[in-house]
Amino acid sequence: MKRILPVLFPLFISITGFCQTNKSWALNAKIGDGFIVAHRPSVVQVLQRHCRSFELDYTFKTQSKKGWEELYNFPEIGFGYQYFNLGNPSELGIAQGVFGLINFKLSNHYSSFLHAHLGLGIGYVSKNFNTIDNYKNLLVGSKINATITTGIEYNFHLSEKAEITTGINLTHYSNGASKVPNMGINLAMINAGLIYHIKPITVSHKDSFTLPRNKSIEVLFAGGVKQIYPPNSPTYGVAILTTDYIKPKKNKSLFTTGFDLYVDGSHKNYLLQDSLFTSGIESFLRSGLHVGYGLSVGKCTGILQVGYYFYNPHKIDGLIYNTLSFRYHLNKHLFACFNLKAHYGRADNFQYGFGYDF
Repeated sequence: MKRILPVLFPLFISITGFCQTNKSWALNAKIGDGFIVAHRPSVVQVLQRHCRSFELDYTFKTQSKKGWEELYNFPEIGFGYQYFNLGNPSELGIAQGVFGLINFKLSNHYSSFLHAHLGLGIGYVSKNFNTIDNYKNLLVGSKINATITTGIEYNFHLSEKAEITTGINLTHYSNGASKVPNMGINLAMINAGLIYHIKPITVSHKDSFTLPRNKSIEVLFAGGVKQIYPPNSPTYGVAILTTDYIKPKKNKSLFTTGFDLYVDGSHKNYLLQDSLFTSGIESFLRSGLHVGYGLSVGKCTGILQVGYYFYNPHKIDGLIYNTLSFRYHLNKHLFACFNLKAHYGRADNFQYGFGYDF
């Protein structure tokens, strides 16, 4: 739990401050049907039936004109809860998640419109891997996980306060390899539901403006823990030092390029498993260059980066890596960050830390 709570802290702080002054709230209840995506052959052995879901969201419509709200067509922010029956009671059980949520309206029509949503939070899976009676469940090695949910939906107004919604939702559960196995649970669902607004639904109109953004250099330090196979192995520390050159593009997006220095305590044990022994920096150090693309939403920035290891002597995990980074600016210069590092789509570790924007 302590490893995942920092993921939510910046988002919940910003939402809580907003909710104290905004009374334009809505309640959204949805049910869904779908399946677990078999992204690895070993996943198939625990898939039995379709999954069922229930979701309850509590959202507030942004109304103030701070710049970013208008850029994103006055999105809704709030909290959500999801419940999944995973279709295999004995080996997978159920999954539940609570998360911070933001809904982006893709059009500004009154009667009907499309919107996309993104949620990030904490998940609980009732049945996880163990070597005694649940050794086939290679999807999750821990009950507590991070959860990410996203999707696109179509809303249709029934009245001045009610809407029908239907759409496609994707949800992912993972512990970021803090405990193996950790293939992750990927749920693809079709949803339908009803939304009730406390106030009559209105359409907010945007002004024409430009939100100034400057080029900058960011330096961040983050750390975390991970576990490698076999299960029940020791837990190792990981750390990263990153420098980023940030170049804004128009009002919302930005491009990044920079340098990464990784310290991974699991490498030495990994090499010993392959009958290799080393005591130098090559037993724990890797470095690489990356490029990335990001979006800024108020004080929050989400960045997806692709990197290449130019120093990885034993080619552990290959030469290509990916980083999904969420950064929340505490003030003009200091920001908190949460990173998910992966290799070819396989989660390697979560990292939590702070950075400075020059």
